[in-house]
Amino acid sequence: MACRLPGAEDVERYWALLGAGADGISRPAPDELIARGADPAYVRRENFVPAMGVIAGSRRFDHAYFSYSRAEAAATDPQQRVFLEAAVTAFDDAGLDPTRFPGRVGVYAGADRVGEHLGPDLGELARYIGREKDFLATRAAYKLGLRGPALTVQTACSTSLTATHLAVRALLGGECDAALAGGVTVMPDGEWGYLFEPGGILSPDGRCRPFDEHAAGTVPSEGVAVVVLKRLADALRDGDRIAAVITGSAVNNDGSDKMAFTAPSPAGQSEVIRAAQTVAGIDPADLDYIEAHGTATRLGDPVEVQALTEVFGRPAPGRTRCALGAVKGNIGHTGAASGVAGLIKTALMLERGRLVPTAHYTRPNPLLELDGSPFRIVDRAEPWQAPRAAAVSSFGVGGTNAHVVLTAAPRTTPRTTPRPVRPGPRPLLLSAAAPRALGELAGLLADTLGPSGAQPAGGPAVAAPTVAQASRTLAARRRYKHRAAVVAGDTEQAVRLLRSVAGREAGRDAGARPRRLGKVAFLLPGQGTLRHAAGAAAHRALPGFRTAFDTIAAHVRDAHGIDLTPAVDPGAGAGEDWFADTVHQQLALLALGHAFGSQLKEWGVRPAALLGHSVGEYTAAALAGVWSPQDAADVVHLRARAMADTEPGRMVGVTGDAREIAARLPAGGEVTVAVEGPGTVVLSGPGDSLTDLLAGPALAGLPITPVHTRRAFHSKAMEPAAEAVRTHLSSVPARPPRLPLISNTTGDRADPDLVTRPDYWATQLRSPVLLARAMDSLLAAGCTTYVELGPGSSMLGGLRRSAGWDAAAFTAVRLTGRPGEPAEDALLAALATLWELGADRALDDVLEPAGPGAERISLPGYRFQGEDPRGQGQGQRLSAGAEAGASARPAAAVAAPAPVSAPAPTPAPASAPHAPGSPPGVGQGLRPLLADLWCRTLGAPEARDEDDFFVLGGESLMAVGLMSAVRERTGHALSVTDFSRRSTFGDLVAAVTAGTAAEAPPVPGVATLAEGRPGERPLFLVSDAVGTALPYRDLAAALAAAGCGRPVLGLEDADDPRGTPRTVAALAAAHLTALLRARPEGPYTLGGWSYGAVVAHELARQLIRRGERVDVLLCLDGFVPDTAGLPVGLAPDFLRAGLRHRAEAALGVGPLGRRLRGEPELRRRFAARQTALLRHRPRPLPCRAVLFAAAEGLAPDGPDRLRSRLAGLYGGGLRVERVPGDHWSMLAPPHTGALAAGLLAVLDEKRSDHG
Repeated sequence: MACRLPGAEDVERYWALLGAGADGISRPAPDELIARGADPAYVRRENFVPAMGVIAGSRRFDHAYFSYSRAEAAATDPQQRVFLEAAVTAFDDAGLDPTRFPGRVGVYAGADRVGEHLGPDLGELARYIGREKDFLATRAAYKLGLRGPALTVQTACSTSLTATHLAVRALLGGECDAALAGGVTVMPDGEWGYLFEPGGILSPDGRCRPFDEHAAGTVPSEGVAVVVLKRLADALRDGDRIAAVITGSAVNNDGSDKMAFTAPSPAGQSEVIRAAQTVAGIDPADLDYIEAHGTATRLGDPVEVQALTEVFGRPAPGRTRCALGAVKGNIGHTGAASGVAGLIKTALMLERGRLVPTAHYTRPNPLLELDGSPFRIVDRAEPWQAPRAAAVSSFGVGGTNAHVVLTAAPRTTPRTTPRPVRPGPRPLLLSAAAPRALGELAGLLADTLGPSGAQPAGGPAVAAPTVAQASRTLAARRRYKHRAAVVAGDTEQAVRLLRSVAGREAGRDAGARPRRLGKVAFLLPGQGTLRHAAGAAAHRALPGFRTAFDTIAAHVRDAHGIDLTPAVDPGAGAGEDWFADTVHQQLALLALGHAFGSQLKEWGVRPAALLGHSVGEYTAAALAGVWSPQDAADVVHLRARAMADTEPGRMVGVTGDAREIAARLPAGGEVTVAVEGPGTVVLSGPGDSLTDLLAGPALAGLPITPVHTRRAFHSKAMEPAAEAVRTHLSSVPARPPRLPLISNTTGDRADPDLVTRPDYWATQLRSPVLLARAMDSLLAAGCTTYVELGPGSSMLGGLRRSAGWDAAAFTAVRLTGRPGEPAEDALLAALATLWELGADRALDDVLEPAGPGAERISLPGYRFQGEDPRGQGQGQRLSAGAEAGASARPAAAVAAPAPVSAPAPTPAPASAPHAPGSPPGVGQGLRPLLADLWCRTLGAPEARDEDDFFVLGGESLMAVGLMSAVRERTGHALSVTDFSRRSTFGDLVAAVTAGTAAEAPPVPGVATLAEGRPGERPLFLVSDAVGTALPYRDLAAALAAAGCGRPVLGLEDADDPRGTPRTVAALAAAHLTALLRARPEGPYTLGGWSYGAVVAHELARQLIRRGERVDVLLCLDGFVPDTAGLPVGLAPDFLRAGLRHRAEAALGVGPLGRRLRGEPELRRRFAARQTALLRHRPRPLPCRAVLFAAAEGLAPDGPDRLRSRLAGLYGGGLRVERVPGDHWSMLAPPHTGALAAGLLAVLDEKRSDHG
């Protein structure tokens, strides 16, 4: 549930207001209104009533959270904005993330009348969508990703309860699996107070007194109230917190059986009450409480009691009377929100077992005739004994009546008695779209979990929330980029850690980027690190780890007769000798490392580089695909046995500089350096020789640490073992690694071809491990997250000692605990860190599912960072208006300035276009000119150097428009794609001031989307239908984050004095020229999204015709039809789609039209390309193609139909892959991760073709 009501910013404050019997109506003095700009003569009129129910911050809106630009937010009805925030809060309270919910979520809601004074005029369509009530539900569905029915409901005062009835019907009918229902009312700008009219519905003194002898009307109020609904069986199954159960509902209309259109009808009201009770299967005598419509008019309340009495009948002797109450005494009449405001009040009373008093009630209105009725008015707070049943009424002007029957939640899920849960700590997962919001949420959660935070105002004490309950609830919420995960065993520890998070985030800049995984490095430790049951916690908790480990362990047991159970089972009987054995150590480290790596890759954590120490390099190679896990186990077994069969030796660690230590060793001696690590060296040699060396002066004064091994690894003594490894590997199939490996032998990135050769591994065994150099290479590769896949943290320790380690920028993750540390705690902390960095699935296997007796609980929701998107000076002066109708709106309003929260923009003066080549200098107004263009594009009040275009709500085509304007006004042609990589206002100023874009592309028409690694073959992505590669921005970032080493280059339109090419072939020819300048020789990898796939197909044809090779064509939800050489326009479905897209672009509607709105040049370019497409004659290609089809809107047999339809175009074969998202969202987070993984899998298939 969620609400913002007069005097109550959230549900708990609402409950406190109700329990106190207070009201939240504001009643400023006339002089105060005059001081705020009201007309003195109007305010001092005898019948002026300075009262209204207002909600705090109704003009403030977190536009960045909902991806609105400031201008679009300012032009949107505040009711839509307030409802969006309340919807998010309700989902948080329910523990429901619409983006991960397995079913369909519907939305049923309505709003009141829209104010006349909204923000800037962005055009007819934007004005229509932003200012009309029609779009309340559909806008919420779009912004929150709800795919069930989205219905905007309008029945005046009964709107939100009618919406609830419709949502219930949809749930029971299977149209959706969860539903949002509610309503919102926000007064137009500046309205405050009203003129009292005798006989009207508004109170003469600004107080609403339902059922009271002095009742004389209500008070107009703002408010929003929203509930989340699910089928009872589903909620019980999912362990949801159930506030109440709706057992029946009904809606009807009075028809003409009343005195006037706006008058109530006792017959209509009694009929809807009786109908709802019939649906609920409840006898009126079993109802304990009725939340009445209760407008507190002299005649309205008696009519309502009359209708109820007709249904309930006269009271039976000795029968307890049914209680009546009405929330309008507390909050006034909240219009479209009033029905659900009453529903939430009633649900809270049912859940908490307490009736609250009716505000401003002293003695009954004599016209109620309560003495002869079965009802009484609740005049004080009182306990409510089980079983509890209630009903809520809401009657709309115009005669649409709604009635809902509720009961308390089933006893099977008592909130105060959670089921027993396993002992141990739990992760509390917090996330937000901004650092400040994250810090505020952490602080509120700490308050809630503290000693008194869980106690509701009034009523009996409830059991304090447990860490397990909080963990389940928070884990179910929506996940954002800024994250914090704390692992706590009890609420005291949780509170302490949460307060630490709150303090940390409070100090972060509002524009700070979230911590992300970035490039990930896998680290594999070497022999000597294995401990008893080192992988036990992971083996118990992580199915992916368990499967991978057990697969290798079963092979080792069957093939070599060795049981690796002691590595994962604390109960396995194995002593120190077992762990000291070289064969056991190396095989167990391989199994553990491979299992950890497999689990991480299953979660989507793909390494950009792998570094293993000694035997760890074998594990790294197996994870990179050089050998199968079974072959790797056989190789390691042979290696370990051969090493164990060599002559006895000894190894010691020496702390100090490697070169200095090497210089102290006797020349030509038998003791040599086996490992060069950061700040430490391991020496290896015959036992006697090493003993003599240590006894002499050579190493005097240096700290010495014994290495527990009986052999001289990585020395000449390993020659026989190296030959055995070479011989064995000559018969083992090997493939080039699909992931970058750092070599022990060279300390640099391993040559992919050499790694497949037996000689490499023979050399590795007898040569020193250049670990320090390897770690420097790893740090230089740009990785920011380092995960150790094995016992302890020896590899991480070495990295931390390296000169290139940056503790502020890098994250170290160890998956196992230190000696004496509980293994489960260490694993949980590691997984929590990975989740913080964006690995969404890292905690899925360790989070306990909610269920019966272990339900979710109510916790503070998202903390929006609102501001008035209109900026300063937007207050409106209003004067007397039309008469107040029956909708509880004021007859007239008094002007009051709008809230101020942001500084006003200072637009630059209009400047005439500058001739190309003669841009104005900074002193001539360049910065103000760019600020003006920036603010006009985004609707921002000001342009600060740190402001990021895309964080402020900018989209790709908005960026195209801004760059076009910059070129026209300054003469500087800036690359849109390069701007997207450095997209702050300061970057823009610097680029134009320098006379060129930052890092301008060396080749016209080629934009660098991701740098990649030197020597890797690039992936070329062809621009979209308006000539920009900017839509690939997020995809390129996702590819880089997933470990793709290829540069990603966008083929864009280059400035051409001849204008836009008129055919697809000409477009492809222009891209061909740019492509050959960037990479003169193939083979080539091409791709394209939407229209870009069409041009990419033609570009591939032109390359192949030149004798070049295209290894694969990647089509991202775009393709050309097989027309047998005829124009595409003769394909009926393509013709229809082309005409529809042109119409949407021209009218500014649909996803495409919205992006082209206000960009006439882009619309012209798009229309020209649509014409070119319809004239295009696609030709078959000899290469292979992979089509990634957006899953949303794709029929179950869609992939098969596409394969059948297009197979004739690709001689190398066609594969169709389904990817998450729709045509537009597949290129945006979170769907880019899945698309990047799919692309990477295809690209890895061709890794042997290094270009």
